[in-house]
Amino acid sequence: MAKAVRKSGPKRISLRHGQIPVIAVLMETSRAFGRGVICGISNYAKAHGPWNLNITPGDFNQRLPPAEMWHVDAIIGRMVSHQVLQEAQARNVPIVCVDPSFEQESIYVKTDQAAVSQLAFNHLRDAGFRQFAFYSLNTYWGRERHKHFRHCVHAAGMELHSFEFDDRGGKSLEFQSAHWLEHLPKPVGLMAQDDLLAHEAINLCRFVGIKVPEQVAIIGVDNDELVCDLSSPTLSSIELNCQRIGFDAAKALDSLLAGHDPGPNMLLAPLRVVPRESTDTVGLGDPVVAEARRFIRAHISEPINVADLARKVLVSRRVLEMRFEKVLQRSPHEEILQSRLARARELLISTDMKLLAIAAEVGFASTQYMHQVFQRELRQTPGEFRAANRPFAR
Repeated sequence: MAKAVRKSGPKRISLRHGQIPVIAVLMETSRAFGRGVICGISNYAKAHGPWNLNITPGDFNQRLPPAEMWHVDAIIGRMVSHQVLQEAQARNVPIVCVDPSFEQESIYVKTDQAAVSQLAFNHLRDAGFRQFAFYSLNTYWGRERHKHFRHCVHAAGMELHSFEFDDRGGKSLEFQSAHWLEHLPKPVGLMAQDDLLAHEAINLCRFVGIKVPEQVAIIGVDNDELVCDLSSPTLSSIELNCQRIGFDAAKALDSLLAGHDPGPNMLLAPLRVVPRESTDTVGLGDPVVAEARRFIRAHISEPINVADLARKVLVSRRVLEMRFEKVLQRSPHEEILQSRLARARELLISTDMKLLAIAAEVGFASTQYMHQVFQRELRQTPGEFRAANRPFAR
């Protein structure tokens, strides 16, 4: 919207046409997470507005609209510094923070970083890795994910290798990162703080001659499809519930604007792992396990069982079970069950399919059995899981 400026100097402009609230949105537009949050805010505004959304394009160089020119009724977004938060609070308007980078008293909606790290660890562990690494820089989300990933690794009785940049020796970040990757024990499962750093790790591995995923399997966070697909091999990633975060943050802000209590702060779990080539190790060198897992993926909608797997790979059931336990630390039956569960979760999030159709699509014998599996594994019914994890509320 164009600014009206008089020759005598800037004028305070009201964007409240017909009492439409003006909302300053402080989110980075250069990253997939920020764009997803903005989309969720927009979805809420379209359904429950109208709102005038004031957005400054860019990365983390956030700024509020100049107070002497623009009227702002409320502020929503990521507060990356105490200065930005103090400037926002000085406006004396309702504020809802998204993924705050430091402890603050403001109302917020944030990602459950412990759940993000747990998903990444489970994915790498289930791929057969028993050595782990974490690659991050000094960002607040990197520190949080590192802390929780370290907890997951140590709780499993394993060791974590972490990158630490030293700016005192005159060596570049890229040089130190490449040296660290080269000297990691192999094979190793590596979680990067986000997709951009994971993409960099893949490029550095290629530079020093490390095979991805055979020697270093890499997973990022954000599921930025542009970055993930540009990576070679393509990058596995954790998909965050960005749109739901934005939608729920906007809902909380709307309550504040109406003079109501928005309820407790919200912590939203990530949606899922999106597996791609950078972690596709299948059986980590065991051809029997690898073939069995490929068969499960290809026939997940069919009523396959362990006997079917054993016939397919031409070994006895006992041998198959021993090899699964050695490579993956779980049985072939558990592998089938987890594959069905993962596919069911994906369909619940991304489609409007009925539960009966989903149960059939992923090979569960009945919706009742699917309910039992969800209750046992996730402590939620399929319906509860869908309601809690849709990209934005309907």
